[in-house]
This record gives sequence, structure tokens and C-alpha cells, in this order.
Amino acid sequence: MTVDPSSAGPLTHRLGYLVKLAFHQLSGMLAEALEPYGVNPREVGVLSVIATHGEERSQHELAQLIGVDRTTMVAVIDALEGKGLVERRRSAVDRRRNVVALTPAGVTCQREADRARVETERAYLAPLDEETARVLTEALRTLYVAHAGS
Repeated sequence: MTVDPSSAGPLTHRLGYLVKLAFHQLSGMLAEALEPYGVNPREVGVLSVIATHGEERSQHELAQLIGVDRTTMVAVIDALEGKGLVERRRSAVDRRRNVVALTPAGVTCQREADRARVETERAYLAPLDEETARVLTEALRTLYVAHAGS
């Protein structure tokens, strides 16, 4: 979706409208960049959380870490499992628990797709100098954390 800023009038001065447009632009760029890896931005996020937080996390724990509901997480894990990127297995620590683990293909996909994500985010932020891009990212994180419980 492309919007001509000159035709949107006063909307281009509204934070919500600008955040929405930026989200759509970046989402489209990320979808295109991740297409060669057969994953979407949400799936790369889940792969990254598994890679970062170890492989002794249940679907429920992953959902809590990411901030999505359990039903959504089940669907994402099902899709990733169908692509051969994750597997559900018994926990090595507690045999009563099921955990989600990256497969070797999942490790490779996560690493390569995350590299593409980083490059795409850099390209999106390229009109800003490095400090402004960093400040924008930190400001958005601060706002998110401040309103996470709302």
C-alpha cells in the first residue's frame, strides 16, 4: 500500500497514522526479503526466540516470551514443524514436558533469515543517520515497555 503524503493532508502529522504506514512498509519489505527462506517475519521471530532462549521452552513459554496467545503460537509452531524447521520433543530436563527445538535446517534458516531481516531493517532506516535510527528504535522500545501492561 503506497500513500501519497501530500494527499493525506493532516493525517501525515498523526503518530498513529505514521506508525501504521511505517509498519506496512517495513512488513512488505521484510516479507519480500524473507521469501527466499520460506518464512515470514513472525516465524523468524519465533525461530530467533528459540535460538536465543535455548531449546527447553514449551510452546506456552514461547508464547509468553513473544506476547502472543497460545492458539497463535500453536499455529506458528505447526507451520514451522511442517517446514522441517522445528520439532516438538520431550524435555531432556523434565520428561513430563514437551519442548520446541530447532532442527539443523531451522538453525540455518534462522541464522540466514535473521541476517536478511537485519539488512532489510537497515535499508528501511537508511534515510536516517545511525544515531537517529538508534534513538527511534529505543524510543519505540521505551513506549512499548511503558504501555505493555495497559
